[in-house]
Amino acid sequence: MYYFTWSEGFRPGLLNRPGGAAGPNNFTVPFALDTDDVTNIELGMKADFFDSTFRLNAALFKVDIERLQTTIFDPSITNLFFSDNAADAEVTGLEGDFTWLPAFSEGLTIGGAFSILDTEITTVITPTNDVVAGDELAFAPEFQGNLHLRYEWEVFSGRWFAHVMPMVSWSSNSFSDVIAINRDEIDSWSMWGLTAGISNDTWGFELYGNNLSDERAEIARNFVFDRQRVTYAPPRTIGVRATFNF
Repeated sequence: MYYFTWSEGFRPGLLNRPGGAAGPNNFTVPFALDTDDVTNIELGMKADFFDSTFRLNAALFKVDIERLQTTIFDPSITNLFFSDNAADAEVTGLEGDFTWLPAFSEGLTIGGAFSILDTEITTVITPTNDVVAGDELAFAPEFQGNLHLRYEWEVFSGRWFAHVMPMVSWSSNSFSDVIAINRDEIDSWSMWGLTAGISNDTWGFELYGNNLSDERAEIARNFVFDRQRVTYAPPRTIGVRATFNF
């Protein structure tokens, strides 16, 4: 299946508590915001290749954002949070996931997913130094992906199936905000995992390990009030799971 989508959306406007507060460059905090509007164009596919041994779901898209609503904390203007239609922006990206059953190994499955993004503030509307043209949007790493290999085979005369599955996921760096004074860089990271177990129609037993390299993977950051706050992924975790189907 191949498809083309054109869609539009918006968020409703809102009110500001500190409306009327004066800032630099003759800027005044608005009492009310306009909607921000999004136009999305997407070209995608869902297809099988190589005698149905390789499945790919992928989408190429472009998103135009007008009058992006953004929350700002800038003490040079007011000591309260306020919002503004700060900028126009655009997003271009490619994302997808795949599954491959290679002919050279009957029990092997290879799968993964990826996301490639190019984001940019194209036009600054707020006439202060809080937004910078050319900056990336928040929480939009240029590349993210994951990959896993799962191998299954029969054990105990075919009454059980065993499996082992290593996996890896990774992300490039990104930023926590589009507001320069509140903006902080989120470091890139990669994490490894492994599962192994046996199962039948009724029981399943699995040993798992997540974040085996004990990476301090940064999931989010916050730099409001000039204080850096970081949210990390869980540390190395090893455990056992048991399942029963009834």
